[in-house]
Amino acid sequence: MTEPDTPSASPDDEPAFDDATVATLEALDETLDALRERDDSVPQWEFCEGFMTALLCTRREIPPDEWVPVLLGAEDGDDEDPIAPFDSEGQRTRFLMHWLAREAQVRTALQAQVEDLSDPRALEPALLDWRGMLLALPSDGDAAAAADTPDGPAPSYGQMWALGFLAVPEIWADAWAPPRDKDIAADMDDALQCLRALAEDDAAPPAFNLFDDDAPPSVSEQRMNDLGEALFAVYDLHAIATALGPRVAPAHSLKIGRNDPCPCGSGKKYKKCCGA
Repeated sequence: MTEPDTPSASPDDEPAFDDATVATLEALDETLDALRERDDSVPQWEFCEGFMTALLCTRREIPPDEWVPVLLGAEDGDDEDPIAPFDSEGQRTRFLMHWLAREAQVRTALQAQVEDLSDPRALEPALLDWRGMLLALPSDGDAAAAADTPDGPAPSYGQMWALGFLAVPEIWADAWAPPRDKDIAADMDDALQCLRALAEDDAAPPAFNLFDDDAPPSVSEQRMNDLGEALFAVYDLHAIATALGPRVAPAHSLKIGRNDPCPCGSGKKYKKCCGA
């Protein structure tokens, strides 16, 4: 798609999901929290949504039986535990049901012809200003320390979503291999570079807090610009995948000599059998 100027973002541009979407996201978070009690490597929903968005931009459909073990850490599950990493078939069904509901919303947004991110049909990821949330909590230390977690600095705004997206091209590299057309390949690379920029730390001076207007600033203007560029890049990647379709292995002709055994398995020479 042709990329228009990215509209300026401000703390007033907070996500405004409807009640049904909020309920869907809360249900997904609840399941992830339950899984994380047994395996703390299970990602947050923001990472999962980036992962989901990339799946929708992939040139072949990746079925749940293929992506669930990769995303949720059940790659070591065996045939005796087909529902891993879930506790029950019911938990798995509920998670996939809500996943499909959110996936349908993301797909609809990607299929919309939008020219401006302020369009209500535009893609709006479920993002959280993690640093802003921590800075909004009461703290006896300085603002920088307040934005840290026991595992290190909190992720930048949009960073986890971008990392989730980028995991898909890395894992399913065959479906993301650039086409022979150099212009399209260059467009793909440029789009992925926008996602990689968003996956980096937000080191620019913070300008506002997207979690609490009254808390210390946590997100830079540069980060919001990077997010806008990344969203337009996702539209480009989705359009490219849709236009190219699934990758097809090149056809190879099999040349059979007249004196070679006939491929039908008769035991005769080709010239005395199917090649007669």
